[in-house]
Amino acid sequence: MQIKEYLRSHRLITDGAMGTYYEEKYGRENALAERANDTSPEEIKEIHLDYLRSGARLLRTNTFVTNSMFFPDMAAIEKNIRAACRIAKEAVEEYQRECQEEPIFIAADIGTIYDADHLDYENVLGEYKQICDIFLNCGLTCFIFETQADFTYLEPVSQYLKEKADVFLIAQFSFDKSGYTRSGISVEKMIRSIAGMNTIDAYGLNCGVEATHMYRLLKEITFPDDKFVTALPNAGYPYTLRGKMIYSNNVGYYVEEMKKIAGLGMEILGGCCGTTPKYIKALGEALADEPPAAKKIGNLAERSIGQTRSEFERKLSAGEKVYIVELDPPFQTDVKKVMDGAKELSGAKVDMITLSDSPMARTRMNAGQLAVKMQQEIGVPVMPHVCCRDKNVIALRAEMLGTYMNRIRHYLIVTGDPVGRGDRDHVTSVFDFNSIKFMNYVSAMNEDVFADEPVLFGGALNYHGANVNAIIERMKLKIANNCRYFLTQPIYTDEDVERIRYIREHVDTRILCGIMPLVSYKNAMFVKNEMPGIHISDEIVMRYEPDMTREEAEQTAVAISVETAKKLSDIADGFYFMTPFNRTGLIRQIMEAIRDACKEKEARRKK
Repeated sequence: MQIKEYLRSHRLITDGAMGTYYEEKYGRENALAERANDTSPEEIKEIHLDYLRSGARLLRTNTFVTNSMFFPDMAAIEKNIRAACRIAKEAVEEYQRECQEEPIFIAADIGTIYDADHLDYENVLGEYKQICDIFLNCGLTCFIFETQADFTYLEPVSQYLKEKADVFLIAQFSFDKSGYTRSGISVEKMIRSIAGMNTIDAYGLNCGVEATHMYRLLKEITFPDDKFVTALPNAGYPYTLRGKMIYSNNVGYYVEEMKKIAGLGMEILGGCCGTTPKYIKALGEALADEPPAAKKIGNLAERSIGQTRSEFERKLSAGEKVYIVELDPPFQTDVKKVMDGAKELSGAKVDMITLSDSPMARTRMNAGQLAVKMQQEIGVPVMPHVCCRDKNVIALRAEMLGTYMNRIRHYLIVTGDPVGRGDRDHVTSVFDFNSIKFMNYVSAMNEDVFADEPVLFGGALNYHGANVNAIIERMKLKIANNCRYFLTQPIYTDEDVERIRYIREHVDTRILCGIMPLVSYKNAMFVKNEMPGIHISDEIVMRYEPDMTREEAEQTAVAISVETAKKLSDIADGFYFMTPFNRTGLIRQIMEAIRDACKEKEARRKK
């Protein structure tokens, strides 16, 4: 009997956890269960038999992390997968000799392959395809893609499989308690997207949450099609005791919550982390006398997306030049100087103030909280930088929610400078996201949490890399994730100008060109030699003298900045000023001079 035929008249009970049960059963703390396919195959077969004897009728191969993250090469991956398939088949054959029961289904279990930068897409996709080919060669016709966070690889891989064989494909996504994957996809968006994928036969939730929260995520859903739906929650939420992760033994509670989930019409039910054969046996017994329920099927309402029409956005869309000034939050609690600077810039009619987020990995005041205070008290729009270096997904999401509540609508999303080598013993980087992945996450929040008034965000353009075409491709990835504009590093030389021109010719986006005035000979030498990624020519440095007065040096800074802006005027959609030593008066002077110069050039052009 085929699995699809079975599901039309039966619920399908799956096995439970492999990894956590393997640790519990054999006392192997922090062991990688998949390696036991090669080293201890009898142990894995015994786990499969435990689940079969407990009533599981869908067995997953012990291959969740059999990929290049944990195995050295494709030869080792193939050996492990073949061993896992053989063990699962042997377990089914042995059980059926004991009990004469059928049908029992074996599914190829495929977890996510982490792609840190979204830049190795073709390599990762190729690995998925090779893994699928190995399973097909082993004779498997059911595939489960577990704990998915987005559709990056699911769509092309599922299409690849359907073109090669008549297979049954299950896609399972992992959500947190608030109903989002780590990529920011909501339950409704997942279901709506899957409904349009004719390559997926069943979909649902696994891992991430326990049964109560999974029920809450599913109970209000109207399913847009008649695809089969899965629900495989964790046993509960683990706690750590003496360094060991422990799940509570709550079989009765789990089963009662799973009965509620079954009542929503889910056809494929089982367990994930922390569940054991006891959970699966109790689940099967509890549902044995209950007929399968029907799902609530109908149109899943699309939520309309509003607009954020700030003056900054209006100017960008209309092709008017915009002027943004960056200020640095203080190292301590005294905000008078930075607030006074913001007031001066507000009087100069700056379009936006942007606040850096602990640049160069040196701790400063939280940019988001200072942005709220500045915007509320001064009335100028403020765009905090959001850096992925220091915060995990929980903290980043919390920051977005908090600043949004306080009317912040513009953000600059950056990956962030790495922690300095000398600090790494006591300061850890996080990097749950890079800028591209977090842009994708915020885009998802715009479709759901911020739908009434979406936020606008830009990205950094580090244009100095050796391969300008790779820079362009990275920009395109950001644009694909709804990045609306780019702020460049400081520009000083004709070579820099021409590179920006080349980039602009190959990317359809808005670019705000960076202007950072050098305020002394010492400052010029420091930036030239101590700030990687910023290119200052000897000619620029030679325009400063070591014994210049402050006024003379500032006049030189104004002249260089205006000259650079004139060269960029036909390229730049605006200018992004970085304020040295909080000298907002100097920035105001430069900004007004550049405005006048751009107006003159535009007037001459019209004549």
